[in-house]
Amino acid sequence: MGGRPQKPASMVAIPEARRRATEHRLCVAKLILATTSLGSAIPAYAADNPPSAASTDQFNEIIITATRQNTTVQTTPFSITAISANQIAARGIVDVDSLVNSVPAISIRNTGGPGEMEFEVRGLNSQGGNSSMVGLYFGEIPLSTALGSQLGHTSADPGLYDMKRAEVLTGPQGTLYGSSSMGGTIRLIPASAQLGTYSASTQVIVSGTASGSGLNHQENGMINIPLGDKAALRIVGSLIDDTGWIKRLVLTDGSVAVDSGAFPDVSRPANFYSAPAQESLNGANSTKIDSIRATILWQPLPNLTIEPLVMHQQIEQAAPPAIDVNGSPAYPTLPQTWAHYEIYDTPEPQTDTMTFGSLNVVYQLPLFSVTSATGYWRRKSTDLQDVVEQAASAVGIPVYDATQGGIGPITSTLGPGILEQDTSRQVSEELRLASTGSGPIKWVAGYFYQNLRSATTISALAEQGTPIFGGTALSVNYIVQDLVQNAVYGNLSWRYSSHFEAAVGLRHYVFSLNETSVENGVFTPLGPEGTDVVFNDANTTRASGTVPSFSLTYNFDRNRMIYARAGKGFRLGGVSAEGGPIPVAPASNTNPNFASLVANECGLQAKVLLTTVCNPNIFLSAPRTFSPDTLWSYEVGEKSSFFDRRLTINLSAYLENWSNPQVATNVSGFGLTVNGGNAQIKGIEGQIQARLPAGFNLSANGSFVDAKFRASSALTGFPAGTQIPDTPRVSGSAILQWEHALANGLVLSSSLEDTLSGPKTDLPYGVTATLLNINQLLVHLPGYSIANFRFGIAGEHKGNGRWTAALFVNNLANKHVLLDPQPQIGLQTGAFERFVMNQPLTAGVDVSFTF
Repeated sequence: MGGRPQKPASMVAIPEARRRATEHRLCVAKLILATTSLGSAIPAYAADNPPSAASTDQFNEIIITATRQNTTVQTTPFSITAISANQIAARGIVDVDSLVNSVPAISIRNTGGPGEMEFEVRGLNSQGGNSSMVGLYFGEIPLSTALGSQLGHTSADPGLYDMKRAEVLTGPQGTLYGSSSMGGTIRLIPASAQLGTYSASTQVIVSGTASGSGLNHQENGMINIPLGDKAALRIVGSLIDDTGWIKRLVLTDGSVAVDSGAFPDVSRPANFYSAPAQESLNGANSTKIDSIRATILWQPLPNLTIEPLVMHQQIEQAAPPAIDVNGSPAYPTLPQTWAHYEIYDTPEPQTDTMTFGSLNVVYQLPLFSVTSATGYWRRKSTDLQDVVEQAASAVGIPVYDATQGGIGPITSTLGPGILEQDTSRQVSEELRLASTGSGPIKWVAGYFYQNLRSATTISALAEQGTPIFGGTALSVNYIVQDLVQNAVYGNLSWRYSSHFEAAVGLRHYVFSLNETSVENGVFTPLGPEGTDVVFNDANTTRASGTVPSFSLTYNFDRNRMIYARAGKGFRLGGVSAEGGPIPVAPASNTNPNFASLVANECGLQAKVLLTTVCNPNIFLSAPRTFSPDTLWSYEVGEKSSFFDRRLTINLSAYLENWSNPQVATNVSGFGLTVNGGNAQIKGIEGQIQARLPAGFNLSANGSFVDAKFRASSALTGFPAGTQIPDTPRVSGSAILQWEHALANGLVLSSSLEDTLSGPKTDLPYGVTATLLNINQLLVHLPGYSIANFRFGIAGEHKGNGRWTAALFVNNLANKHVLLDPQPQIGLQTGAFERFVMNQPLTAGVDVSFTF
């Protein structure tokens, strides 16, 4: 019905999903308890990544595989950040959101909590598009987003307990990583099973959130068990319970009138926020996350490793952390009460379940290795969302209650509210050959296959509105998208002297995308003919292309290098709207039930013809598909180490030209993706790491981005010279860590971390932006900084392991920030825009044991 293509479809009833979640939590809890009890029986301390109070390898070289060969950050000729297992533990990082805070020029657009985020890098806006701007890999397997899901519900959010390391690559990585890595790539590398080693670890975190409704707690566990001399099993489990801090307020029946004005330019009545509430629920956005992961490492031959991995994760949110706001639409402010106000009692649960499997096989030959990475995953999610106000205002009925002539509450097959059910599944295979010799020439060559299916069902029913509409369906959509991609790639580097190295890479891709949709209801193309009249639509998109990359490196010595790099990234094209064409009706249509369809036609005229007067004799239609977009990036940089590697300074500057950018826009509540005007991005970014006297370590990064559209676009509404929205020009972070050794092997540590995000603009969902009104519609969000503090102690555990205990305070100053607008499943209307807010001050204790 409205404009966000979203995540994968699940037809499982929510009560059944909760029953399964309970069973899953019991299994994970048993694993964690087993970890604790088995720890004392493990003969010797042998953990492969023992966490410590402060990382001992912070500024040592971390071996990375971002180039598909073993290198280090300081020898890789592009901007990359590597975060080790010890750094993850020392900083208390538990999710991808907190992970990327220490990476320059990359941020997360949070549209509704865990599993509902979009990565944005170097000024590239993530809204819109057929695939993500930043690729996310778990091991060797891409966790591709659901097709066309770039308005919320995009990236998976796997837990980070027992990770080996994380690698964050900025700049286009299309040669090695393909279409979903136009802006960069995030690689999460889980720890492998260890041969001949018994080990275990467990962690318990207990905290409280200011304004929260109870204690938060998290339990993690890992067991590594040898299976003879040539195999080992590793099992990891996590349980997370976070209490919410948002209220849900249900207004007394009949206490407010339907919003005034002509759709979509409506506004809430003056007494809306002061009306009496018949129900008030605290902690509406409580969250539970459970995950379990198992991997086997089998080495039947010294040069052959076979590593199967399976993972299951389930996220349950009672509601998103989104609130109704105060202030003008262009300058929203935090209200005194953090809440969502509802006309009817409409819970808004969200579930997200992912089952993941991979099989990695590596065979080492004398001069090169052969790697096969086979992956399969399936992701299911459901969302219920309150859309009563949107639906009532769109059909122009002045009251809510059906007894007074309104349409009553909006329902779905699973309860109150509009329901979105999504399913994605992907099969992928990558076959890669990589040189391993020590000669001056190194090479990588590979083949990649992807088969991705996304299915979405969205249903909104007005059972009490049958006398008005002649049926119950406001909108029932079923959309299926199938993507098949084949690609071959290669990269060749030549170190032709002790100082110079040159590299070139190419990737050739061929893809096809088929979409079918079936829909009926008031807010669909054939709605004026009857709510049961079915509209069928089908679209096919095909494309192929080649993307290159080039780099030139000059090493002054082993500690200092400069480089220049040019590379191209790309994203696949797709279908503009999630359920076929945007439903329109001529301006001469006087039936108030289809006011939203008339508004769509008038919105298109306002965009294309730049007029404020809707002509009843003109009948426009929105684009059905959008083309691939591409990015050329030119980067120069330096990487230097000083004082026996106690100080590293990395700087880079870049220029990026974004052609045919895929941009999300809106027409009177209905969203679509179009190709906008070309854009150019200029920026600089830097990182510094220093070991200081008296046990102090400092890490800091900063980024400045100037991202602007170079050409005007009537469809998006952005004129030339406009700053690309949702991309702060300034961002950065700094971490000061301290470590001090005591007697008997005890170690004290502390860390103070601060993250800065500058002011930004955003185009809210549900507004019809044109070249004439864009400056009045842009939302201005102020900059902010969030500080976290940790203080801990660590020691040996009876000669058989290590323990750590830390006190922490996240959001030390208890700052309250509006992060991003929340997408609406139904008609997207600016008057009902909600904003996601950050978690208030959260303090607690973190205790872990490694055996």
